[in-house]
Amino acid sequence: MDCAQPGSSGMRVMTRNDLFNIMERSNTSTFDEKLQCMERELLNQYAENDPNIADVKQKLSIIRHQFKQKWLAARKTKARFLENNAEWLKGCISLPKAGESPGRPQKSFLELSERSKRRKTKELRSSDTDELTYATQMKLRETGKVDASKIVKDLTKSPRRARKYAVAMKKSTCEEDQEKSKRLAHSRALFMFVEAGLTQTQYEVVRETNPSFYPCYSILQKLKKECYPEIHRVTETCAEVQVQNLMDHTAQRLILHLGEAVEQLSEAEKQSLVLISKWGCDGSQQMQYKMKFENEADSDANIFQSSMVPLQLIYGPEKKILWQNPTPSSPRYCRPMRIRFIKETTDVTNEEIDYIKSQITALTKSEVNSFSIKHKMLFTMIDGKVCNAATHTKSTMRCYICGATSLQFNDLEKERPCKKENLEFGLSLLHARIRFFESILHVAYRLPVRKWNVRLTAEEKQAVENKKKEIQDKFREKLGLLVDIPKANFGNTNDGNTSRRFFENFEVSATITGIDVNLIYRLKVILDTLCCGLKINCEMFERYCQETAKLYVSLYKFYPMSPTLHKVLRHGASVVREAILPIGQLSEEAAEARNKHIRTFRLNYARKFSRIACNADVFNRLLLTSDPVLTGMRKRKNKKNVSLSADVLNLLLESDVLNLSFDEDDNNEE
Repeated sequence: MDCAQPGSSGMRVMTRNDLFNIMERSNTSTFDEKLQCMERELLNQYAENDPNIADVKQKLSIIRHQFKQKWLAARKTKARFLENNAEWLKGCISLPKAGESPGRPQKSFLELSERSKRRKTKELRSSDTDELTYATQMKLRETGKVDASKIVKDLTKSPRRARKYAVAMKKSTCEEDQEKSKRLAHSRALFMFVEAGLTQTQYEVVRETNPSFYPCYSILQKLKKECYPEIHRVTETCAEVQVQNLMDHTAQRLILHLGEAVEQLSEAEKQSLVLISKWGCDGSQQMQYKMKFENEADSDANIFQSSMVPLQLIYGPEKKILWQNPTPSSPRYCRPMRIRFIKETTDVTNEEIDYIKSQITALTKSEVNSFSIKHKMLFTMIDGKVCNAATHTKSTMRCYICGATSLQFNDLEKERPCKKENLEFGLSLLHARIRFFESILHVAYRLPVRKWNVRLTAEEKQAVENKKKEIQDKFREKLGLLVDIPKANFGNTNDGNTSRRFFENFEVSATITGIDVNLIYRLKVILDTLCCGLKINCEMFERYCQETAKLYVSLYKFYPMSPTLHKVLRHGASVVREAILPIGQLSEEAAEARNKHIRTFRLNYARKFSRIACNADVFNRLLLTSDPVLTGMRKRKNKKNVSLSADVLNLLLESDVLNLSFDEDDNNEE
C-alpha cells in the first residue's frame, strides 16, 4: 500500500500528511474521533455498491492502527508526534479510485510466457532484420549499455562472426570450470591444516597467496566440529569425554573413512562388526603457566591422561579384518578420554582405572547408519608403574606376574606360578627397550667390582663412578649419545631413541661397555621380535628367551636381572600367548608420544586467558589430530632399514613371514 507511483492507472495517491490534515479539520476533541472522521470522509467518496469498498475499508483500518500506535508513542502530544514522524508523514498511500475495477495487474515483458512474448512481438518481428538489429543497437546505447551495443554491431558484420563469439564463450566457460575444479577440496584443506600443524593466523597467511584455491577458515571451522564427539566436561583441571560418545564417534568416522569397502558387506556382516582398541593411562610433567587457579591447591606441573587407540575392525565368525591400524604405535590414532592436572600416584592411577573401566563395562554397540559395531578394549597401553598400581604391587623390585623379588630373579631353576589375570597388561615395549638398555649399563658400571649395590667400599664406589664416566664419554665420542645424563625439568637422556641407537650398533655398544656382544645381540633380537607387530611362534620365542636368561646368569650372576628383564625373559612367551593381537601392536608408545603433544598444544594452539578455554583447546586439538578420516588421508612412507634379521624371522610364524616377504616385493616393485 505504501506507496504507488503518482498517476498510477486506477489508483488514488495521497500522503499521510494529507490524511492528518483531514483529521485536524474535524472539530472533535479526541484522537479516536478524529480518526473516525477521516475514515468517514474518505468512505463518503465511494458508493455502497462500489466494487472497491471492501478493499478501501481494509486499507483504512490498517492506516488507523498505524496512526494510533504512533500517537500513543508520542504520548498524545501533537508537537512530539509531528517531530518524531516527519519522514513517515511524507510517505504515500494508494486507494482505488471510486467506480473503477482494479482488474488484473499487467506483467512486465520478461515475466510473460514464451507464447505471450511471441504474440506481443509478432508485428515487430515482421520488420527487416537489419532494421531490428540497428534499432536494438541504438536502444542499448540510449540506455547506457555501450559494450552490449558494440557487440551487437560486431556480430552482424559478417556471417561467421557470431560463430567465433560462441566458440570463445564456450572456451571461457570451460576455463572457469577448470579453475573451479583446481580449488582445494575442503577436507583436503583441513588435512593440510592439521598435518602441517598450522594455526588460524598461519593458515590465513597461506591462503592470501591464492584465495581462490584455499577455502576460507570459517569452512574449516565447520569441518573441525565434525571431528569432535560431545565433550562431557571441561574445568580448570580436567577435560574429558564419555567413553561411549568417543567410541560412537570413532566408529562413525571409521565407517566414513572406509566408504565403499564397508558398503559391499552383507546385512549379516554389517551387524557383526567388532572394533578392537587398546587403552591406558600415563602421567607426565608439564610447563607451569602464569594463570590463576580458583583453588590455590591446584597445580599444572603434572598431567595425567587416559587415551585409546583403535587397532582392528573385524567382521563375521571367521573374524576377517576389514580395517587394520597401519601405525598402532603412532600417536596419530591416539584419542583422548580424559586429561587431569594431577600428579601420578598409586591412588590416582587406581582411581582412573576404576573410572574408565566402569564406563567400558557399560559400553553398548555403536549404531552407524545400517552398521552395528561392538567394542572390545584392551588395557595394554601402560608402563610398569601403572602395572604395579593396578596389581597392588608395592615394591618396584618385585615381579607383578609371579611375585618374585630381585634376589630371586637370577634363580632360573625354580618355577613360580603366574597370575593369569596379570598377563593381560602386555609387556610395555617402549619401556622394556629402555629398561634393557639401562640394565646393560648398570651391569657395565659394576664390572670393575663385580658387586651389586650392597656393601660397596669407598674405593669400589669410586671405581664404579670412574667406569660410568668412561662409558659416558665413549658413547658421546663414538655414537654421539648422551647416556644417563639428567635433562632439564624432567627425566634423563635414556629415552627410546637412545636405546634404539644402542641396540642397532650392538657391536660398538659391546666394545664400549665391556658386556658380552652375544648377550646384547640376543636382547636386540628379542626386542625386534616383540616390536615388529607380527605374530610370534611362542614355543621358539620361549626357548630363545630361556637361553638368553641362562647366558645372562652365567656371565653376570653378581647383578640380578631388572624386573623388566625378568618379565620379558621369563614371562614374555606367556604374555604373547594370552594376547589376542600381535604383542607389537599393543605397546604404549602412542600414549607416551601424546605427553609431548600436550605440551606443544598447550604452548602453541591454546588460548591463555582462561584455563577452561586452554584445556578445551588442547582436548579439541588432540581429537582433531587423531580423527580417523583425516589420519586416513595421510600417505604412509616406506621406512628405510626396517628389514628384519634372519634370527627375528625364525621366531615368527611362517604365515606372517610369507606375508612380510610379499609386502617387501610389492614395495620394491613400486
